Formats: sequence, structure tokens, C-alpha cells
Amino acid sequence: MQTFLSEEASALLTYWSISTWFSDGLSLAPGLSITGSAQEGDAVLRTLRNFCHYPFLMAGISIAGLKKMSWSYRPTILSFEPNLSKQMASFLSCSARRGYLVDASDGFRDYYGPKAIYAGKDLPVDGKLLASIHVTATATTAAAQVQPLTESTVVSFQNQLLRYRLKNLVKVENSSFNAPVLPLDMRPTANALGSCIIDSPQLQSKLISLLTPVADQRDADRSASLECVTLEATINLCHEGKTQIFVGEIATEVNRIAKARGERLNYSAEPLGHLLKRVGLFTRRLGKAGKGLVMDLATITRVHELAAVYGGAGLDEVENNLHCPLCTENKRVM
Repeated sequence: MQTFLSEEASALLTYWSISTWFSDGLSLAPGLSITGSAQEGDAVLRTLRNFCHYPFLMAGISIAGLKKMSWSYRPTILSFEPNLSKQMASFLSCSARRGYLVDASDGFRDYYGPKAIYAGKDLPVDGKLLASIHVTATATTAAAQVQPLTESTVVSFQNQLLRYRLKNLVKVENSSFNAPVLPLDMRPTANALGSCIIDSPQLQSKLISLLTPVADQRDADRSASLECVTLEATINLCHEGKTQIFVGEIATEVNRIAKARGERLNYSAEPLGHLLKRVGLFTRRLGKAGKGLVMDLATITRVHELAAVYGGAGLDEVENNLHCPLCTENKRVM
């Protein structure tokens, strides 16, 4: 026990550590974001250094620093970065896949490879990483003074992992592991992690069982979000057969829904207009009455698709959508 984390968190860290040995055989190198106290975050990074492929422990992370590193051996970046910027979060998300190039002094370079980031006590809203798993570093027991692993023990672990890599690299490259029960956006990350577990269906199943509660919690958080309520309001107005919907009308419906659920906040049109843009619904000026959505077939389809993504917000209102063919189709998909 080097970190005193929960069994679930420790298991996810184990799956991720193993995957760092196969990034050259994967189409995606899963990332890892760590939150919690600085002490626990540091302990997790230092522990990962013992088990990851070619680990590189960094105080902070920057493009300038990465340019100075050797990428011949596909290093595993372990960074203590409690002030993760939106720009760096974007870079980390992109570099989990091959093909995104960054301007370097000797030309453009692909920084594809596994990266683990301690991002502070909480993960910033703008700092959420794509193609990654998230672990909260919270000790489950009183952390006594932990004796670090000896150099010989670390070398022994590294040698075992190297032998596992050499034996199974081709199998990992040809793995057909799939996690269809997980949401579409989580599936590639789960598939990459599971592909690195060879000849152990039980451990692959355990990975899915570990990620399922994460997906469920994310869906629950999403369904309670303002985005979800706004989409529900837009769907309700859409089902009234309107050819155009003003942002002010959406704000009125959002406040009605919120009040019915016991909320006291009152939302105005301007911030909801910005929110619609963020989720992919672009308003336009509809005469002197203000901005809104033109409810053509493309917009109606997009509204229904987004509602399905956010837990089916408004799609289960049978009285309102009984004759809506798009709702029928989305219910088939959900």
C-alpha cells in the first residue's frame, strides 16, 4: 500500500499503468486525471513512476518542456499541475490520439502518448480531459509513514512489465475487446485499457464494472445540469409545433421547470443564449423580438439528439411527444 486509496481507485490506476506499456500498439493512449489533496496527488504520481513505461515526473507541464524531451521511447508523462489551463487541457486531450501536431524548433511533432496529471483539489470545468479516466486521490485509512519501494523492487516490477509487454504486444495490437455497455464517448478509452489485459476475461469484466458507476454518476450529474434543463425546455417548446423559438421563451420555460422542481434561481435569456451555443445550438436574430432558433428539420433533429445525450431530457413527456417521429426514434436508440 503506497497510496492508501480505495480498492476501486487503485484498480483503475493499475489498469492505466499497464496500458502505458502498450501505447505504441494502441490507437489511443488513455490519459489520467488525478484530483484531491496535494499530498495524495503527489503520492499517486510518485507511485505510478514505479510501474509506468519510461516514466518522466514533471513539476508542471508545458509545451516548451516537452519539446526538450526525447520521444524515441514514448515516455509516460507524470505531471503535478494543480493550475491546469484550458489550453493545456486541450493539448492533453488531443495528444491522447495520434495525428495532432505541435510546432517545435525542428519542425512539427506528434506528442502522442500516455499522460497523468494531478490537476488540484477539483478538476476545473474547462479542464476536463477527453479520452481519460479520473481518479480522486483520497486516502481511505490514516496514512502512516510509507516506506518507498527499494530500487531493486522497482527494477523487478519494471522487468516483469517489460516481459509482459514483449510477450503480448502483438495480441494487444490485434485485440477485439469491446465495452458496448459503456457510453459511446467512454468506450474508446475503456477498449484501450481492456485491450492491454491478455488472457483474463475476468479482469476485463472487472474494468467494465469499475467504469460503469463512473458513467452512471456522470449521466446523473449531466441530467441535473442547466444544460439538461435548457434542452428539456427547448424540446417542450419544439413539441408545441413552433416554427421559431425565441431565447426569451426558452428562459421562461426553464424557469417554470426549475420552479416546479423547487429551485429558487431565475435565469435570464442572455446566459441561456450562450449556453445554447456551447451545446451546439446556434441562435440568430429573429426580427425585433430578439434572438432565437429557427425550427427547421436540421435544428429539430439536433435538439432531439442533444436531449438524448443528456439523458433523454423532455423525450419521455408522452403527452407532448406522442406524435413526434424523432422522439420515437431517439427512444429506440436510448
